[in-house]
Amino acid sequence: MKNKKIFVIVMAAGKGTRIGATDKPKVMFEVLNKPIIEWAIRPLEKLKDEGIVERIIVVVGFLGNQVIDYLEKRAEFVWQRKQLGTAHAVMMAENLLEKEDGYTIIVNGDHALYSQATYQKMINEATLKNLTLGFATVVSKRFESYGRVIRDSQGKPVEVIEVPEATAEQKIIKEKSINLYIADNKWLFGALPKIQKSAVKKEYYIVDIVKMAIDEGANVEAIAIEDEDEALGINTLEDKAETERVLERRG
Repeated sequence: MKNKKIFVIVMAAGKGTRIGATDKPKVMFEVLNKPIIEWAIRPLEKLKDEGIVERIIVVVGFLGNQVIDYLEKRAEFVWQRKQLGTAHAVMMAENLLEKEDGYTIIVNGDHALYSQATYQKMINEATLKNLTLGFATVVSKRFESYGRVIRDSQGKPVEVIEVPEATAEQKIIKEKSINLYIADNKWLFGALPKIQKSAVKKEYYIVDIVKMAIDEGANVEAIAIEDEDEALGINTLEDKAETERVLERRG
């Protein structure tokens, strides 16, 4: 990992309509008496304390000042004023990171269960194999809303299809992208402006960087995460309750 700086973009701008957010952003809902964003940022802070991660940038939007007031100096902040999708959220950090050499980890702020070991695995895979892009996957019957990993006849990943754009046949695929990426930084900020709006939701999906990198012939790898519980994001009150059960089991 010599000479490779590691940056992190945490996407925390979402309103949280499905969880019923009205007076606070989704990442400020509490899980075991702590905001979701607290659980999300802790393993990243540990990596920063160890000198592995250089900077943590949190993208805020809906009632974002609550997140800024909570985290204070634990992160840097950029605003996503319009909710135009995950790729658009990442682009909000362009002015801070576009000229930096290294890798950027991209993660959703509503994921409370990713471990330090998983982030370390992503970093190790990217740096040791000189990846342009790594994206985390799990093979599971759960997570029906997650994008499906499409592979060719040789078993190589060719793209990730988001559920609104997926066919019935694609929806039964068990290998799912879990919204965690690590990308060569300069390649990333060159690729983001090329992403097109999705046909159904009219948003810019960060997942589109997978197909883009593959189509360019770049070095891309799906990185398997064994503990599928880590893939659980919090979109509903049921997700919140399940996350609490996992955290209690972990002790």
